[in-house]
Amino acid sequence: MKLISDQTKQVFRDLKSALSIAANSHKRLFGWSVVLWIFWGSLRLVIPVVGALVISHIQGSFDTQIMTGVLIFWIIINSSLGNINNFFDFIFWDWMEPLRLFCHNHLFKQNFKQLLNTPLIVLENQQSAKVVSTITTLNQTVSMILMNFMRLFTRAVAWIGSVLILLKEKPSFALIVFVFWILSCFSDIKIVKRFSKVDELEKMRIDNDAQKTDHLDNMVNINTLQIQDEVVNDITEKLENYAWFSFRSYMKEDVARVVTFLCNIIPIAITSLIAALNAIQTKDIGSFVLITGLTSSMVGTGSGISFFAGVLVKQLKTYRKLTDELKYDHSLDLKLGRGKLPDGGSIEIKNITFTYPDSKIPVLKDLSLKIKQGDRVAIIGNSGMGKSTLINVMQHAYEIQSGEVIINGKNVQKISLKSLKQNLTYINQHPIFWRHKTIRENLLMFNPKANDAELYRVLNLANLLDEITQKEKGIDSKVTALSAGQKQRLALARAFLRHTPIIIMDEPTANLDTHAQTKVLEGIKNLSKVKGHKPTVIFASNVPAEIASANRILLLEKGQIVEDGTPKKLMNNEKSKTYKRLKKYKALFQ
Repeated sequence: MKLISDQTKQVFRDLKSALSIAANSHKRLFGWSVVLWIFWGSLRLVIPVVGALVISHIQGSFDTQIMTGVLIFWIIINSSLGNINNFFDFIFWDWMEPLRLFCHNHLFKQNFKQLLNTPLIVLENQQSAKVVSTITTLNQTVSMILMNFMRLFTRAVAWIGSVLILLKEKPSFALIVFVFWILSCFSDIKIVKRFSKVDELEKMRIDNDAQKTDHLDNMVNINTLQIQDEVVNDITEKLENYAWFSFRSYMKEDVARVVTFLCNIIPIAITSLIAALNAIQTKDIGSFVLITGLTSSMVGTGSGISFFAGVLVKQLKTYRKLTDELKYDHSLDLKLGRGKLPDGGSIEIKNITFTYPDSKIPVLKDLSLKIKQGDRVAIIGNSGMGKSTLINVMQHAYEIQSGEVIINGKNVQKISLKSLKQNLTYINQHPIFWRHKTIRENLLMFNPKANDAELYRVLNLANLLDEITQKEKGIDSKVTALSAGQKQRLALARAFLRHTPIIIMDEPTANLDTHAQTKVLEGIKNLSKVKGHKPTVIFASNVPAEIASANRILLLEKGQIVEDGTPKKLMNNEKSKTYKRLKKYKALFQ
């Protein structure tokens, strides 16, 4: 019982959360939507009651022929009531479209802002593309929860009202309908459970398609091994299993639908017959209208309640799964202040320690370091020694467990994220661009005020101008027309355009060929040649030519700096670990 109670509480918590999202997306539109739906849903309750009162009031004033016409008219209205309600259902669905769009915008803003403030380590683990797709799916789920909750709620209002009135007027009729409604619920539950079979059928279909594709890709091997018959039999057997499973699933669903149909029709027929006999004996036609109308309302809305309740619970499970995917360990949240970063590009690291959440061994341990304004620092070391982690800590992409990161004399935890990003540019080995935009548009995203002369200047500094001007559309070419090496240089052009005092790079030429590496390195060297602007450049690298362009080398081993010095000093010391790593390339350091 406790398990059922906990699950019920969880369903109500999820429902409250989902409806809160919908309501907050546009309060006025949400309010009017609820009012209108209740009004339309209440037609099933209001029409029988009002009809009974009116007919009871006028039945003594007209002859039998006129009253027969009135009753025929009532029977037509009563039988059409479900269709009228469905008609309004469809209209309301269209009217709900603006609310659904507002709901989408509200969710997107809410979750995308969370995504932007999520620690980099979480984004790497969860994959940002997956999170963005989850936001879209979550919007669709919340929209469906909203629609089905309103359907369920308005049907519940009509059903409860019908039961209470019928119990008071004719309790025996209410009990007959109630018994059939219970049977109808069970068959509706069977139909809802059938939805899980749809998922299973889809998995079987995908599995079959994958197997067929796999066999087609292995045609040469199949012929070589002479196993054509085995393969055909294998595919045929799977298809037959799939066919029989789908047949049985749909057959069970159809049987459940027949039961639901009978449970809806039989009580209406029984109560209509008994109500007609009772009306003849008592000469009370209003009673007939009330009983038949409320019975129809109870059956129709009752069936809807059981069906939409099952669908809603399934959607709420999906909602919980999606919201869980968007959650992460908040202990990783960045500590931020509201301060502004002073001018300059100096960085000081004091006794920092950083451990990944899924590990007990620190990647960086009690590490201290000072970098002066204008330094060009290469951080080297074997894979897994903490190079990328250190440069991410420097730009406050990760929150350290202990120690301090100080930029221009101010602790990064006291600086606003906006101020930090305005003073720092990060370039990784796979820079990201807006693929649907042009080269010009991608550059202007980083400095909207830049004119063409400025754009051409930074492209020239990045050693990319000649290659772009040779293209048919020049700077207005799509960014997708660029090679990997050209994109890396375009990332450098963006850095020139921002004029930030600190530029951090993660293996900027690691995946490029020698020619492309040379071009990028020339662009990196130009970073320090811009008149009046000498940024601090820090890069993690194991590429000898890149390391040779630095004026300071830091060697990392097991999360600690084991060597620190100028290239000349380290490469002239044969006992140096840096020398032993790079002695084959000593000529580059001369």
